[in-house]
Amino acid sequence: MSTIAPTEHDKNEWVRFAQAAYSIGRNDIGTRYSVAASLPRNATIETARFDSLQENYRAWLVFNEFPQEI
Repeated sequence: MSTIAPTEHDKNEWVRFAQAAYSIGRNDIGTRYSVAASLPRNATIETARFDSLQENYRAWLVFNEFPQEI
């Protein structure tokens, strides 16, 4: 199992995504990203989880798309 430590920048961007999700009533997404953003400094998560978070975040950032399901 490989892990990665999200940077403070990653976590700050996840907060922005969470806020956008909450603003349209997508509490499922908002909660997922708020929890991920609250990781302690230098904490690691599984690389697969990080990749999933980033994939949905980038779809929102570039195309303003929110996933259908989390």
